Amino acid sequence: MILDSTYAPRQPPPSISTDAARAVWPSEPSPKRPRVDTHNLQPFKNHRRSATRTPSSPLTPWRSFKSRPDPHCTAIDCSPLPVHPPVDLSSPHIPAMHPLINRQTLKELDLDSILRNPQLRHDLLFDAGLQFRPTSGRRKRDLSDKYWSAIAQELQTGCTCVSFDLQWKPHDLLCVCAQGPIPQVPSLTYCSPLRALTLRMPSRIRPLLTEFLQVLLFVIQPLTSICGTYANPATLQTQIEQHAAQAAHLRSLFDPELIQQELQHELFDPSGLFIVIGQTLKSHCAPMRDRLVDAMVEAAKTCAPGCGGSKADAVKAVRVCLDILELMKLDIANHQLQTLRPFLIETAGQYELKAFKARKGAGASLDLTRKWIRTAYHHLMSSSHPIPLLLPHPSHPSNTITLNYRQLPQTQQIYLSVLKALTDLVFEPPCGPSPTPVPHSHSSQRERMSKSSIPYLPLYPETTYLDGARLLVLSGEAADATAMYMFLLLFRQLAFSDPDPNSCGDPSLKVAVTDAQLASLKKEIRDISSGHLGHCFTQVKGDADGERWAKVREDIVLQIAMRAKEARSSSTPLSSYPRTQNPETGSDPQPQSRVFASAPDERILKLAERWSDTNMRPNSPLSTLLRKRIRDVVFNQVVALTFPSASSRDSGMGANTSLGKSLNLKSLAPSSALSSGMEPLADEIRLLSERLSRLAHIHLGVYLPLYEQEEFSTSVFSDLESCR
Repeated sequence: MILDSTYAPRQPPPSISTDAARAVWPSEPSPKRPRVDTHNLQPFKNHRRSATRTPSSPLTPWRSFKSRPDPHCTAIDCSPLPVHPPVDLSSPHIPAMHPLINRQTLKELDLDSILRNPQLRHDLLFDAGLQFRPTSGRRKRDLSDKYWSAIAQELQTGCTCVSFDLQWKPHDLLCVCAQGPIPQVPSLTYCSPLRALTLRMPSRIRPLLTEFLQVLLFVIQPLTSICGTYANPATLQTQIEQHAAQAAHLRSLFDPELIQQELQHELFDPSGLFIVIGQTLKSHCAPMRDRLVDAMVEAAKTCAPGCGGSKADAVKAVRVCLDILELMKLDIANHQLQTLRPFLIETAGQYELKAFKARKGAGASLDLTRKWIRTAYHHLMSSSHPIPLLLPHPSHPSNTITLNYRQLPQTQQIYLSVLKALTDLVFEPPCGPSPTPVPHSHSSQRERMSKSSIPYLPLYPETTYLDGARLLVLSGEAADATAMYMFLLLFRQLAFSDPDPNSCGDPSLKVAVTDAQLASLKKEIRDISSGHLGHCFTQVKGDADGERWAKVREDIVLQIAMRAKEARSSSTPLSSYPRTQNPETGSDPQPQSRVFASAPDERILKLAERWSDTNMRPNSPLSTLLRKRIRDVVFNQVVALTFPSASSRDSGMGANTSLGKSLNLKSLAPSSALSSGMEPLADEIRLLSERLSRLAHIHLGVYLPLYEQEEFSTSVFSDLESCR
């Protein structure tokens, strides 16, 4: 997907040097937060958040700033506490020292970071229209609001205090600013009468001004970090000089120390500075951002003398400007990402393999990968059934063929073994199906993600580390398909069963279940579950969602029993009577009879509930049998989509596998080729096969050379030669 011109930055991206871009750079260390001045206090159990906060640099607040106590806060007589909990500065109740949009977070969008981010480059292979977007969510909004509220409070009152009770829960503010000037490091004070703690933080004003200037200069000079490494400096010299002149002009106007002094004496007028900033941003940002720039400038103009603006308006102007700078950096990164996509795809195989070896280290163990492929190889060798190539296939477009696995060359055996192994990994995941699958690779938007956020799945093969989240999603879809298969099987059994155990049945009565009924029932089951049907296969003792799933399952079984009775009733002439309408009034003549006729028989309902209790659980014999049926069908379709044609096999498919190659979607089996009872699941099976085939195609394009190495292949296949 090509980006709209309104999203593209006005400065064209430089040409890329292929040789230099293939290198892998080490990541930069993140600065640490300052320690709290707790003297010789004993440790206490603290509570940390699972998510990381924005890193900050050491604090160097100015000494001449005199705090002004909040008139609404009363100075308190505090005494030291011999034993109290250490302060966790990453607590969500403590405003951050630096804005959430800073140089460290924006560095993830640098071209360097994009080129050395294995997960990002891997995800780009699955989604041509992949784009960055700002991180969002309630947690980020809360953290941002707390930070800017703390900035506004310090500007208005000079207070940097925040209070807690002894359990580190928020407490009404107890200001201790009257004790002295603002500290250089966070300090803690205990109020014994109220049993509350007050944390007095260093000033956030100077760090904000410094970070604001650095982010501004960082965004308006996008060529600085890439010119010497990826592009010819001579071709960009004019733009580099122009950007340097703009940066020098902003530095001459934006003096953090001078602005700090003007703020102390309430003399700072931000209108002129933000007019210049707005003009500079408009020369760099995409046209669609001009409206935000104008809003920022107008907010700053209200702070001019005589315009009635407040300090809150100045804070708003700074906040909006940082938001604009983040959007500008996102626009530049997205534009570079789309421009470099052909290069990234061309070098994906070599880069991912190199990154994998660098990540694992020399001589690292691949025991899980060897065992994973060996199991699939043993299964294919011991199977007496040939592997069908579903029609049409490029090798034989006019007739059906099969593959005798034992007679294939070793390279093709490895290829099929990996396809089988990936299919088994989806249907039988080591950690069970994903309870809450979230689309990962199929969205055209993504939040920024660093290399440290790659999901760690210790039981999965080492070579699938970049596809961990994607495999969990596919496992969830496979579990959903299995659960739907079981519910439809229950419907068929109830529809063809006799509700009266003493009745011999009418031989002339024939119950018919149509495709429309099955499609309608599938939709109703999804609407009732409103989530993950396969949750029944992941339940563990003490699961918080267990009660909810039990209620959902009861509702689904009730709906199935009702539809089964309607299917039986539709086979008799009398069943149509309650559904007829009065031709004069258009109303149902017997609505109560219709509802009563649709209510399922109590005996049939109890039978259905016992059936679901027995079979809709992990590793039940029926669920295992039906899951294997779907797995075999999906594997056959994955082979049809992914296995190379005869010409590709003759020319050698190890080194010539193209990651950008389109899959042969016409090779998918029609619904008539599915096993009996799976016809209603044709769409689910087709979609699952396409996604798994895409994953397998990319995986083999990267790791097939590794699997073909003599050392690896010998360790996997040498001990199984007796199976031939």
